Amino acid sequence: MFIPRFLKNTRGFTVTELLLVTSLLSSIPVSGYVGVKNKALQMECLSNLRMIGTAIECFVADNDAYPNAKFYPEEPLKDRRSIVKIMAPYGLPGSIFTCRSSPPALMGKGLSYLWNDELSGKNPAQVSDPATTWMMTDITALDERISSHSGGYNILYADGHQAWSSVPPLATRKK
Repeated sequence: MFIPRFLKNTRGFTVTELLLVTSLLSSIPVSGYVGVKNKALQMECLSNLRMIGTAIECFVADNDAYPNAKFYPEEPLKDRRSIVKIMAPYGLPGSIFTCRSSPPALMGKGLSYLWNDELSGKNPAQVSDPATTWMMTDITALDERISSHSGGYNILYADGHQAWSSVPPLATRKK
């Protein structure tokens, strides 16, 4: 039987090598993996808000006003006043409106962010302090006891910047 030369010089792993790699991997705490995964999902969510913010800037440039969207519609994929539907012509994929850290029920609805309906239809010049006025945030900000991102919330502000905060922006919302 002919065995190619490049296969003759190869060898498998020794038991010692396998034990060494296994012991190294088992010495890394699982919480380290979980922490890194959570941080990655937080950054992905922040990136989603950044892209949404850019599209909203285009919307404002076209319409001289923020979208006239609902705070959180019953059926985000069907309601014409859903931020998902309003922003569809601006080339945003529907998946960008869901954070993968959100509860599964929200993922199925197609929207896991809240829209600050106090901005709906307003001209940006009417916003007194765009740098501190939130535009969109994680839906988990409705309850301070819940957070999708390790004790905090991703927030898109009216001036277009995004940030993570340990305080939900809804604390300032008028009741």
